[in-house]
Amino acid sequence: MALSRFQEVKRKFNELSPKKRDELLHDIYKFSNDTKLFLENRLLDGSHGGEYVEQMKRETIGNVYSLPPEDIDGSVVNGIISKAKKSGVNIWTVMKLEQLAYQGFIEFLNEYGADSETYDSMACRHLENYLKLVKEEITDQQERDQFLSKVKRYLEDHNNMYTDGLDEIFERETGMKIER
Repeated sequence: MALSRFQEVKRKFNELSPKKRDELLHDIYKFSNDTKLFLENRLLDGSHGGEYVEQMKRETIGNVYSLPPEDIDGSVVNGIISKAKKSGVNIWTVMKLEQLAYQGFIEFLNEYGADSETYDSMACRHLENYLKLVKEEITDQQERDQFLSKVKRYLEDHNNMYTDGLDEIFERETGMKIER
């Protein structure tokens, strides 16, 4: 059903005059900030991911250190990453988003603790995603080691009762031992 509706929309779009296509594209572009970012990343060069990074900063670190502090909404964090990937941002932007995600959850746990395992599991998942991206995308061994050493130092600096799962993931993914 959805595919046939898409085919119908596609057919109607192709029947539009060039002027009407331009008008429709303009309306789509102005429809929402998400649509604008999607089109810019998909149709330009994929390097317009700065807005996604800013959204992630606001949702994670921004919420942790706002007065009063606010909870981090995991569905918003995942939504930002999903929208960025679908829009075709470059891999460095995806890596930055995953980094901000795991750091936001870790910072929240470090500052305030949590009454459930949700933040801990989200921190672990985003840390694992980040580490996998580093291993897959950074081919220069020295550069990769620098990235991993930064993560190691970050984790060692955030030593609290929620770190066991993070340490386990880091050690499994990197082969490096966290020193506590």
